Amino acid sequence: MNKTFNMLGAALIVQIIIYFVVSTDSNTVTTKENFLSMGTEEIDFIKIKNEKGELLMKKVGTNWKVTEPFDYLANQSYATTLIEKVTGLKLETYISDNSEKHSLYELDDLTAKYVEIGKEGGTIDKFYCGKASDSYTHTYVRKADSDEVWLVSGSPRSTFSRDPKQWRDKKILALDKTMIEKIVLTYPNKSIELERKIAPNEEGEADTTWMAHADRSEDFVPIDKAMNRILNTLKRLNAIDFIDAGSKDMQSFERPEFTIEVFLEGDQHEVIDFIPQEGEDSRWVARKNGDESTIFVVYQSSVKNLKKDEADLKGEDEDKEA
Repeated sequence: MNKTFNMLGAALIVQIIIYFVVSTDSNTVTTKENFLSMGTEEIDFIKIKNEKGELLMKKVGTNWKVTEPFDYLANQSYATTLIEKVTGLKLETYISDNSEKHSLYELDDLTAKYVEIGKEGGTIDKFYCGKASDSYTHTYVRKADSDEVWLVSGSPRSTFSRDPKQWRDKKILALDKTMIEKIVLTYPNKSIELERKIAPNEEGEADTTWMAHADRSEDFVPIDKAMNRILNTLKRLNAIDFIDAGSKDMQSFERPEFTIEVFLEGDQHEVIDFIPQEGEDSRWVARKNGDESTIFVVYQSSVKNLKKDEADLKGEDEDKEA
């Protein structure tokens, strides 16, 4: 009887071993290795090629800068996210080395996103980024010099799919409103000067008020609602698109419809000229400090927040201010 039980026990153990051997994916690595050969701090070069164009970025000091197809400060948040995603990729499962199957994983020359990332003048990883897994938590990739397809943990493909122009820093102005001393609003036939006044209140604390000086009228204190619109827009004025010098969409700024000048502590001075964008009802174009190498496209609502006349500043046209 004991002999029978021993034989059954041995058979059960053999079956368990066979089950684990058969059910274990031999292509899955037991120790997950980094996909890239270097870490975050070493990377200063990024190249991306997709169906929308080719982008080249380099790290200059602490900031990332787009150097091709244009020369402009990059969106630092986008660059940081890209590096975090790519340096976090881990090799998990070997899939295939059959080049005929590359299209199944969107890793052929037509559908893949091509990436170069690393140290300029040093080690640069070159690879193709394919489609995401069904769970969208993993991605198919292959090194540029290999036919091997691997599944890695992470999902960076959307980062590599942007149009090159989307990598520009969209910031036009980001001013600290507590540093603003004077604002001049200029129209074709008039101008309004807004001057900050600081004086102690009854409690002995410094109070900030604004005084408006307008052509052919007495000075007055602008309403808070209008001033807050102006100051909050100057705090964060972003572009929605860009027009580069030489483009057929470039417009003449010979006669701006509206100009805002901002004077800040420390002799900082910013000038933004605005004109309506041709063929657009809700967009304007802006020129910063007379530089026409890059013109910014902005929403009309942003211009409206800045373009205040005397009636707006006095609160006489409540419907317009709403």
